[in-house]
Amino acid sequence: MHREVTVKRDFCSLTAAEALRIAILVEERNAQIYQQLGDLFLQFCPDFPSLALSFLELETTERHHATMLSTRFRERYGNLNLAIAEEEVRDFIEVPKFDVANVLTAVEKGQPGSARHIALEIADAAERSALYFYSRLAANTLDPELKSLYEEFVALEQEHVNLLDIEMSVERTSAEPNLVPLKPTFHE
Repeated sequence: MHREVTVKRDFCSLTAAEALRIAILVEERNAQIYQQLGDLFLQFCPDFPSLALSFLELETTERHHATMLSTRFRERYGNLNLAIAEEEVRDFIEVPKFDVANVLTAVEKGQPGSARHIALEIADAAERSALYFYSRLAANTLDPELKSLYEEFVALEQEHVNLLDIEMSVERTSAEPNLVPLKPTFHE
């Protein structure tokens, strides 16, 4: 049985097109995480619609970012069929693991605040990873147009991190007595 081995590449070896394609994948992945969290809260916490709303708003923002990046990609490079995946990059950003069981357990115990806290930690990890990713792209990109785009995304991701910091700070001050912080794990 022949197994294809993918040689991982260093982040700095990516072409501008590959880096842009990876950025699209990051935005799409984060949008999917937020959609899952929003849908989960809509289904299991209907008495607390604000739990879902914040994640569905983040999903919309991330999808908008993916669309902006896709448009830029098509303008510069044509179709989106560039064969590069996150797994092919050695020093790619960590991906927060979305563990539905932790969120559902908190909901089932009647602790929607704990569920929201766990979800906020997942979102915070995703946004900090994206911020780091775009900061590295901006620092390593020589193309002035792409550098400007990545710097714009650094600012947007920093806004998301700041908003989540505020949300988490409010969460800590009004936390349920048994709230146990849970740091998300990461896919390798």
